[in-house]
Amino acid sequence: MASLNIYEVLIVLYLFGATQINSRKIGDEVDELKLNYLCLKNEKLAKIQFYAQDIVGGPNATIHEVARAAVFTDALLSFGKVFVIDDMITAGPSADTEALGKAQGIMTSADMANAAMAMSYNVVFTSGEYNGSSLSVAGRNEVAKERRRLAVVGGTGVFRFARGYAVFSTYSSAVREDSSLYTVIEFTIYSTFCP
Repeated sequence: MASLNIYEVLIVLYLFGATQINSRKIGDEVDELKLNYLCLKNEKLAKIQFYAQDIVGGPNATIHEVARAAVFTDALLSFGKVFVIDDMITAGPSADTEALGKAQGIMTSADMANAAMAMSYNVVFTSGEYNGSSLSVAGRNEVAKERRRLAVVGGTGVFRFARGYAVFSTYSSAVREDSSLYTVIEFTIYSTFCP
């Protein structure tokens, strides 16, 4: 079995802010009534909560480093590293709660001075209320912050013409028996869409 090296553990801890693990609801600071001004006459506002099951290392890894720039150093989030993600998303924090789909995309260490990632990913719903639809999320992930925010820039299916934002934080993180690092990320997405 492949073991998880300390470098991979540190990357994930910084990527997902595991140093500030938080079990609070992450959407609680948002006054949803104030968001209604975003909606045009025929649009609706959705608040969607789910959990991404993220695994680094081991036989079932869902995040992999796929490239690094020539300017690579031994720094934790060295400028130019590129990772791909294929995380399962679930209705609850446990992996055995209802599977809702996948969070799939790319993140790149894109700040030469700070721990920040440029992220672009799709939340693909394969069951539940939004089955067959997806949301596209992109932006700057300041990994040292407890709560991070990215823009919802579009979608498909129910979410055509979607816009809004995603709030996320680390719910839990632990090294498992197979030496993989298992991190659960709590997401709340606020998005307008055309019904």
